[in-house]
Amino acid sequence: MTGCNSDNVAAAAKLRSIFYPRSVALLGASDDPKRVGYNIFNSLTGGGFTGSIYPVHPRLQTVLGYRVYPSLAALPEQVDLAVIALNERATIAAIEECAAGGVRGAVCIAGGYRETNDAGSGLEAELLATARRCGVSFIGPNTLGFINNDNGLNTTFYPMQLPRGNVSFISQSGGMGLDFICRAVDAELGLNKWIGAGNRSDFEFADYLAFLGEDEGTGVIGLYLEGTEQAARMVRIAGNLAKPVVVYKAGRSGAADFAALTHTGSMAGSHSVYRDIFQQFGVYAVESMSELVTAVKALSLAPLPRGKRIGLMTHTAGPSIVAADVLLERGCVLPPLTPRTLAKVRELTGPNPPFALKNPLDVAGMGFMVDVYGQYLELLAADPNVDLVLAFFCHNTNPHWPFPSSELVRVRQQSGKPVVACYISRAAHLPAERAILEGGGVPLYAFPEEAAQAALALVWWAGRKSAMVKGSEGKEVTA
Repeated sequence: MTGCNSDNVAAAAKLRSIFYPRSVALLGASDDPKRVGYNIFNSLTGGGFTGSIYPVHPRLQTVLGYRVYPSLAALPEQVDLAVIALNERATIAAIEECAAGGVRGAVCIAGGYRETNDAGSGLEAELLATARRCGVSFIGPNTLGFINNDNGLNTTFYPMQLPRGNVSFISQSGGMGLDFICRAVDAELGLNKWIGAGNRSDFEFADYLAFLGEDEGTGVIGLYLEGTEQAARMVRIAGNLAKPVVVYKAGRSGAADFAALTHTGSMAGSHSVYRDIFQQFGVYAVESMSELVTAVKALSLAPLPRGKRIGLMTHTAGPSIVAADVLLERGCVLPPLTPRTLAKVRELTGPNPPFALKNPLDVAGMGFMVDVYGQYLELLAADPNVDLVLAFFCHNTNPHWPFPSSELVRVRQQSGKPVVACYISRAAHLPAERAILEGGGVPLYAFPEEAAQAALALVWWAGRKSAMVKGSEGKEVTA
């Protein structure tokens, strides 16, 4: 990460201590499955965290087989992190209890603060002032918490096991954060950290970005954003990270301002202004959660292209036409194939090719044979005019016409160029193919629009990295 001042470094260090504690206490633990405190403790104990976990409640004896302690002061050791599952007023008192017990990090789950009314805003100001006076840093309030897949720490009240990878995600909304998780799990996208930012009293988006920018487990960052009072600081940090940042900014309509204000206490702000700022500072903006998951998946798996020239390989024209529309609208190029490539295609096909020799390379029925498909794909990927290959294939129940997954992986590794796969198929047929493809660095999508969006993300980050290198050399930066 570059361009980080001392405040950003300090915030990142505080967040690291919160995300990597040696021991955790849950204030507000419950033995009632209908209560938040029960579900958080279920998450804490079921995620694989190997540190000490202590439930705290003044009247309970046990929760899920664990001894319950009446207070932080009664614990057998000083803990690093307190998860506070108490109401909005009791949370403030709990922060003082944390300070007295030497606990320097907390997660404040409760809502009822500035997202509600003026009285709630006053209460949140009191919470922050108390924490600052006591030297306690906290995530929230009004948050689901966070998940750290690196150490198995889940502080949310949604017990779950997530596939592990290098994508980290920050969400201003708990519900949209869960939307991301559901889509990511369905796509078998490996996650590293999930952060519910909530009202962001103590840590802003910029702080989380600074932390993730230095985090070894994070390679790609996604962000769901409604609004922030520190947009300039946020985009400056995001644009200086040596990792791609993909943002889905909600609130295209004016009516969204009030909804956002009563959700997380922030005005949504002008959508077009945010888009312009993102583009100016080199942050990749998308228009849906689906597109965000598509982009971060490609960025987490595939190598980067040298440029924006896309080769399309298919045995059926329609999906490639749809993808081409998306690519061309966003500035990509479908280059002509070189005479040498065309001569090799003609040699492979025979004297009377049953298809047009061009890009997209549509080999029609011949492409159903895996070995034949692979040979044409190899020629397309080897063409010096092509920087990235999109490969389309439609599922057929004929066992003699299987998916060409091994061929796609072979060509990707042989050519060194990114290959993005689009398999037109029912979801039930994709998991086995995904394991082959994505294990070999080929992201798989089920729809041509998604495959094109994946290619766009790779082209963007390749261009952005090139611009950052030129900028570091004192040359003009064009992102």
